[in-house]
Amino acid sequence: MNNNNYNKDEQQIIQMLTPSTEVKPSADFRQRVLDAAAAQASSQQASATPQRRVRRISYWLGAVCSAAAVIAIAITLTLNTPAYAARKYFSNALISLQEAKTMVMKLSVRTQADEPIDYINPALDFVPATVKVIYDETMLWSIEKKNGRTVLYKGAEATGNYIYQWIGGQDGKTGWKAEYRGVAGDLAIMLDPRILLEAEYRTAQRNKGTKYEILDLGEVAIVRVSTSAQGNFSQSDYMKNTSLAEANTIREYTFAKDSGLLYQMRIMVMVDKKPVPVVESESIIFNEPLSVENLYDKEAFSRVEFLDMEAEPAQASSLTNIPADKAAKIILEAMHNWDMDILNTAMHYFKGDVMKIVEARYKGLKLKSIGKSFKSGLYPGYFVECKVILANGKEEKLTLALRNDNKEKVWLIDGGL
Repeated sequence: MNNNNYNKDEQQIIQMLTPSTEVKPSADFRQRVLDAAAAQASSQQASATPQRRVRRISYWLGAVCSAAAVIAIAITLTLNTPAYAARKYFSNALISLQEAKTMVMKLSVRTQADEPIDYINPALDFVPATVKVIYDETMLWSIEKKNGRTVLYKGAEATGNYIYQWIGGQDGKTGWKAEYRGVAGDLAIMLDPRILLEAEYRTAQRNKGTKYEILDLGEVAIVRVSTSAQGNFSQSDYMKNTSLAEANTIREYTFAKDSGLLYQMRIMVMVDKKPVPVVESESIIFNEPLSVENLYDKEAFSRVEFLDMEAEPAQASSLTNIPADKAAKIILEAMHNWDMDILNTAMHYFKGDVMKIVEARYKGLKLKSIGKSFKSGLYPGYFVECKVILANGKEEKLTLALRNDNKEKVWLIDGGL
């Protein structure tokens, strides 16, 4: 198999998923290995018998980085006997997937339906999710949680090249759009098993990594890879186990031994040293008839007002050049009288119907206490724990997520309300 079989977007993702310190083999080494694997696969086939809620509205905008982190946390595999055996399964599966034109994957994910696509919580029940992909020059795809979030890329349009997100069944009609830069969230590893398997295959050639195990179950074989959580947890474990990248996981790939096809995927998160399944594929179907019109609910899409998340936030000098905890204090105090001079900037990600919902709940609040800001996981900003008293007299604990990684370096609330 050759890299030319992947389009530009796919090659870029593969490169990101593969550790940059890879010891490079000779120019034709990889092709010779794949050719040998193909021959071996043909021979085999001939002889075979028949916890926390983290509402971060802009989180999905870190698309490629998040997707890369899911794989980068673990694709350093030890070159021992299991690793060599795994390479065989990965390469055979890659060969069998070369001609795939479409894919529909049914998943069960421990999550909350209206949370971001990549949000997981081992303590929650499973929510059905569907991934649909058309393998064109640029992949067209959708990821949908049942009665929850949908993320869609339906190709370049006259008005721009956008990725869309909205929440199905919500009372409001506000969604979000951003310039397409890649795939969206941790579930994006499911968008193209070829990309995932290619990254795993490349890493199987490396000399350092984690535990790697093969389970031979007769007609199928399971390749099991243990992983470690990515991110900074030195100050707090607040974000631990809220995404696949920020969790210690075990990834399992089940392959049909006769055809080499990927049959099933399962991802487990380690909780108190015990594996808890958080993502399970119910079915993986390739080459089913699928068009752009089948990717999403066009009627629901037409009812949504999409806010452009690429727009720069408004200027607010009071929210620059200060620590995150001081910014949180200014923002919460502005909610008392609903000071739009500050909130128009600080709540850049909360527009339209979302803003109305937040205003109805938090207008008139009083700040009771505020803690010191801290880092956790892969989040590019800071978290601040606060206690507020709502206008109805009830006390509420908040953990605000704030970030200032925009051009103007203005602090924005990114979640926690």
